[in-house]
Amino acid sequence: MGLLDSFESFRLWNSKLNSPAQTSSAMPAPTFGRIPPSLWDESKPPLKNSTACFNLQQLDQFIGVPRGHAHGSWGYTVLRTTYTPEADTLFPLALARLKNYIRWWCHFRRFPLHHGTTPCDGTCGAAAEPNAEISRRLYLDVVEDREGLAHLDGGGDGSAEERFTALGAYFRRWAAGVDTGVHPHQNPRYVICVVMDSESVASLARLPEELPPLRCVVGNEEARIFLGTGEDAWVWLLEADYMAEPEEHDDEYHGWLRTTVYDFQMSWFTRLERGTAPCYLHVERPEGSGIFYFDAL
Repeated sequence: MGLLDSFESFRLWNSKLNSPAQTSSAMPAPTFGRIPPSLWDESKPPLKNSTACFNLQQLDQFIGVPRGHAHGSWGYTVLRTTYTPEADTLFPLALARLKNYIRWWCHFRRFPLHHGTTPCDGTCGAAAEPNAEISRRLYLDVVEDREGLAHLDGGGDGSAEERFTALGAYFRRWAAGVDTGVHPHQNPRYVICVVMDSESVASLARLPEELPPLRCVVGNEEARIFLGTGEDAWVWLLEADYMAEPEEHDDEYHGWLRTTVYDFQMSWFTRLERGTAPCYLHVERPEGSGIFYFDAL
């Protein structure tokens, strides 16, 4: 099976297990076993992508003890807050775009940016298996609750702080009702959630269905196009544990920020690495807007 076929099989596999038409309790979450060292040990051939190996090793160490719901996977719980007739059409599309673009970035990071003067056949990068394993273990647990979440979509009379505080409290109640296993405070899935509101759904739905090919980048112009893949699409991240401790807040950042599809994987594994230390690195964009983005740097 070729890399593109493998990527497509993972996309179809995920669409069956994580149908956006289902609530989080409608079907069991997928679970996964330990990760073979051959996938994350860089000291052994073939050549592997360092980031994928590091993330896999982190995840394997964390799942050494069974931890309940969605064990062995990575990804966030998604709170859907938009329920208009238009959103009923756009939300499944936006969710599919989000997952496909995250998976594309999972694979693309193993390719060099420049390789000669002509495109290669997709074989010039590091071994595909570690990146494919990261992609395979992605699971977004979607919570759809029209009665409990639609009034928190934004645009109402309440402030942003009131809205996100209510969403953080909703997520903490949800997590309290899930079999989180041991040490849930160390699992990003149970302390941070994604919010897909009307703004973020619209940004994702505008993404092109067709993605760039999975191969090396040739030339500066192609690098600009490839590296800009999905840069304008984003979702909200809520650090629910940080939000619950207002005495720890700084003057500007109170626990909610955006992440682009490019940084989605990095945000999750950054928090896994940090363990119980909340408060993402963040940058205000544009300056003075009050809107913060996850900053991997």
